[in-house]
Amino acid sequence: MSLHGVSVRKDKGMAKLYERNGKLYIDYMVNGERKRKSTKLDDTKENRVIVERTIIPKLMTIIATGEIFKKKPKTFSHYFEMYLKSVNRNRSYFQALPHRRKVEAHFGSRDIDTITRLDIKNYLLDLPILSRSKAIYLGAIVGTFNCAIDDGVIQTSPAHAIRLPREAKSDIQYFSKQEVKKLLDNAEGDLNPYLLIAFHTGMRPEEVLGLQWGDIGSTHISIKRARTRNSIRPTKTPKGVREVPYPSFIMESVNKLKANSLWVFNLQDTNSLYYRWNKLLERCEIPKRKLYATRHTFATTALNDGLLSINELAGILGHTSPNITLQYYSSAIKSNTVFFEGGFDLFCLKNDTEEKRTLRKTL
Repeated sequence: MSLHGVSVRKDKGMAKLYERNGKLYIDYMVNGERKRKSTKLDDTKENRVIVERTIIPKLMTIIATGEIFKKKPKTFSHYFEMYLKSVNRNRSYFQALPHRRKVEAHFGSRDIDTITRLDIKNYLLDLPILSRSKAIYLGAIVGTFNCAIDDGVIQTSPAHAIRLPREAKSDIQYFSKQEVKKLLDNAEGDLNPYLLIAFHTGMRPEEVLGLQWGDIGSTHISIKRARTRNSIRPTKTPKGVREVPYPSFIMESVNKLKANSLWVFNLQDTNSLYYRWNKLLERCEIPKRKLYATRHTFATTALNDGLLSINELAGILGHTSPNITLQYYSSAIKSNTVFFEGGFDLFCLKNDTEEKRTLRKTL
């Protein structure tokens, strides 16, 4: 190795230029530690001038300012994988994964510090879906940038406080009593007992699949878990652990499933039901609706028939508050028209003695 040293003194450091195997290298000190780095330039007079007048002064500057100690930002994909590890225990992980992967496909190869707030907004605006569906995409972006912050390569997230435009909330989808009867009359195999339980208890699809034989009592079903992708998860909320009543007549169909299994339904997840569910709707000539509509059907029917109050329904559905129940189903509750008869005197203002007060409601 030949060594042709040129020391270049700056305000806060010293670097030495030398040649090795025809390439120019820099020998410099950082915090008392010796460093050697190739410039990848051939050893020519012109390149020596470039190194001495441009590269070395820049090197001295980043040493003096401390920038040399900063981590070099990696790609969006690198931090995206870190984000996925942090959410892989979430109950909706597998359902959301294909959407999150689309975010990675868009930003993946770019260095995390080169992505701007405008880049993120434009990406979200260009997605041909509703705002509420974009929340999964935005959540993946926010989570990825938070991992980069934790790694110390950026100070702030360009995705912070981005708000998606609000859209009018669509009415819930549910079935009429005639449609329910038609679906149950035509459902075959384990789809029939599944729908009997779903329509008569308001259980979520993953809660029905999480049922074990020991959970079914003589009058009530104990809901303790959810099952999806063949993994066991806790219920959606703490109040999701509950007991719900069921009509005894559905057990004739349910008991036909009994086999040497802990589970009532030997299905990995609701995806295995979707194909048959859509075929059933098609066969019954009923407009396509989500499997989750069975839960909405139970709730709206129970309210409109006066079987349950909002508070009672909230408990059966496992909602954390009756306000949530009312928010979901207020648009589906039939309004009552109230007529006051002529002798109605609620506060006894007409006479000193309390008169007979009557209230007539008509639907």
